[in-house]
Formats: sequence, structure tokens, C-alpha cells
Amino acid sequence: MEKISKITLSAIFLMFTVTPGAFGQKGKFGATPEDSVICVRNLNFIRDEMKSNNFETAYTFFKELMRVCPNASLNTYLYGIRIMENLANKEKDQVAKQKYVDTLLSLYDRRYEIFGRPSKGETAFRKAGVLIDFRSEQHSEIIKEYETAATNSYKPTDSYVQIMQQVKIMYEKKLLDGDATISRYENIIKAIEKLPVTEETTGAVKTVNGLFLAMPELNSCENLIAMYTPKFQANPEDMDLIRGIRYRLSNTEGCRETQLFADVVEAGYRLEPNAESAFQLAQLFIIRGDKEKAMSYMDEAIEQETDNLQKSKYMLQVASANFNEGRTGKALSLATQAKNLNPNAGEAYMIIGNCYARMATNASDCEFGGRVIFWIVVDMFQKAKSIDSNLASTANQSIATYSKLFPSYQDIFLNEYTEGQQYTVNCNGVAGTTTIRSAAK
Repeated sequence: MEKISKITLSAIFLMFTVTPGAFGQKGKFGATPEDSVICVRNLNFIRDEMKSNNFETAYTFFKELMRVCPNASLNTYLYGIRIMENLANKEKDQVAKQKYVDTLLSLYDRRYEIFGRPSKGETAFRKAGVLIDFRSEQHSEIIKEYETAATNSYKPTDSYVQIMQQVKIMYEKKLLDGDATISRYENIIKAIEKLPVTEETTGAVKTVNGLFLAMPELNSCENLIAMYTPKFQANPEDMDLIRGIRYRLSNTEGCRETQLFADVVEAGYRLEPNAESAFQLAQLFIIRGDKEKAMSYMDEAIEQETDNLQKSKYMLQVASANFNEGRTGKALSLATQAKNLNPNAGEAYMIIGNCYARMATNASDCEFGGRVIFWIVVDMFQKAKSIDSNLASTANQSIATYSKLFPSYQDIFLNEYTEGQQYTVNCNGVAGTTTIRSAAK
């Protein structure tokens, strides 16, 4: 095979720099009948060469296809991407290598423009991979492509993890300061938390947190106080700054007990008395041991919150606090409302299960002495861990505990029931349809 001359190579690179509309003047298979013959012939030839991984020969046919009929077949772009990756990987000269990469990236864009395949999100995700392989120093461009992938619902968890990887590298290279790094980390976590709760999203949060924790100087309360105190003192009414400081300190061990946290929480509520600031003020009063004021501001946060997912989170915190204080009815009501607002809130089912278990102790007038309630209790814990794998360990312990309190096999038999049979519970405020099971041994 005769080697491609530098003049020819330069011409090919130039071909890919023309505007996208330049290809639109021709028909799908070229401008003339002769073009159509060339197009079909070369589509067959390139397919055979690609099967044998003869990239240099395939490159010749690819050039002709792009000249005559760039809109004819999706395969032209599939083959072209593989060819350019191969040429870029083998090229030693960095200038020539980067020209191949330019062409490779343009092929991804042109493929989406012409065929709409793969999706915009997947196209961006794959382009980000090319940049990591060949232009790893272009962190902002890599982040931009992954953001496009995530916002277009293509592998959002993987994309956010990759973004955090780039943020960490930029911080380590001193391309981002500590404040900007923290801000980007927080935005990534918030973006993941808006996704449905799955094993992937849970794993992504852990990975992103792990990457952030790998920058210990940004996780020291002492360093955060030193970094944020002068900024707050200089701008005590900057709500964007206050929100950022408040979030960071509230999520860093030991920082919620500091004076700076108290100052920004109180300033935030004074300047912007909304759900978020009321919730943070409630947290402050919890730290100060004033439960009554804390619950009052928690109720205010719930009342003012308009986002269902966030309202659900607030409700679950208040429900847990009420359960711990022995207010079972209010805890159950709040947890049930939280579940209705966010069916993926596994913690809601945990609280409901615990409330039902407590209610079973005063249900001796019901069938089997109220032990039918424990069937519903275990159902709640099973549901919790099926939604949120992080709850599996706690849920399994509760399941093991309460399964021992089911009616015995003998009692079920004597009452003319059978295991596996459907049963409707309506006992001491607990209602639902469940499955009959005997006590675990």
C-alpha cells in the first residue's frame, strides 16, 4: 500500500474543517449517478477492509465516501471513528496526532447532526472519552462534554463522577482554588441527589464523596473556618456566599458547633426566611439543646418548602425526631406524607415500620393478639431495603427481630389459615393486605 503523501493528508484535514452545510448540497448518494456508483462500491469495500482491521486501506475508501456521499450511511461514521482512533493512536508526531483527533471529534458531531444517533448525551459522553485519551489537559472541555451527557440523561451518574475526577485534578494542579472546588463538589452532589435513588446513584454519591475526602485540606473544619470567616465578615449579606458556607459547614464534622456556623445560619434566616434557612436554624437550635424551637423551625421549613423531594427529606427528619420523643402518631403521619411525596424514600418505610411495631404492643384485642401487625411491619422493612440498598443492614436486623414475633405455625393452623395466604390487617390503626407467615425459629 502506497503511503499517503503529506499534501494529500493536509487536504484530508482541510476537508473536515469546512462548514457542516457544505455537505448538504448533494443528495444522499452523491450529486450524480456516477457518484452513486462510487458511493455504493466504497461502502462495500470499506466494510470488507474493516472486518480485517485493514485501517490504512479502509482510510482510502473512507476519504472517498466523505467526498462523494457523506450523508449516505451511518456506517461511514462508525468506520471513520475507528479509523481515526487507530491513526491517532499510532501517530508519533503530536501535531499530526491532534489533527486526527480534531477529525475524530468532528465525526461524532457530524454523525449526530445527520443521523441523530447516538443521542446527544451519548455523543457528548464519547467525545469526553476521546478528550481524556488524547487531550487529558483540557479539563474544562472534558467537564463540558460530561455535563452535556448528564443533562441529556446519558449515564448521568458516571458523568458526574467523571466531572468530580476532573475537578479534583484541577484543584491539585492549582487551576481551581478551594472555594471553587467545594462549590463544584456541592453542585455535583446536589445534581446526583435529584436523580431517582438507585444503586448507581448511591454508588456515585459515595465515589464523589470519596474523591472530595481525598483532598483533606478541604475537609478540615479548622481550614474551612479560616477560609470562610474573612469572606463572611467582608460580605455578611451575600446570600450566595452564606448558602455555600452554611452547606459546607453543616456537612463537615465538628463545624456545626462553631460560631461561624451560628452566624451564617442566623444571617441567612434574617436575610432570606425561607424553607432552607428555617431548616438550618432548626439544626442550630438542636445543637443548642432547644428542642421546642428546633421543632418550630422544622415545621416552618416543611410548610414553606415547595420542592417535593426536599419537603420529604425535612418531613423524615421531623418524623424521626418525633418517634424518638415517643410521639408515634405524628411520626407516622409525617413519614406517610414523606413517602407519598417521594415513593423512593426508603427511610420513610423504615420509620413507618418502627411506628407500626410500637403500635402492635397495644393491639392485644386483634386476631393473634395483634401479632398480625408484625407481618405489615416486616413488609415495610422489606420495602425500605428494596428501595435503598444503604438501609439493607438495618432493615435486615429489624426483619430478623420482628419475624420472630409472627404467629406460630400451630396458631395459624388452629385458626384455619395457611402460610402464603393473603390476609387483610385492620388493627389498632394499622391497615393493609399482607401475606401470612409463621414465626421464624
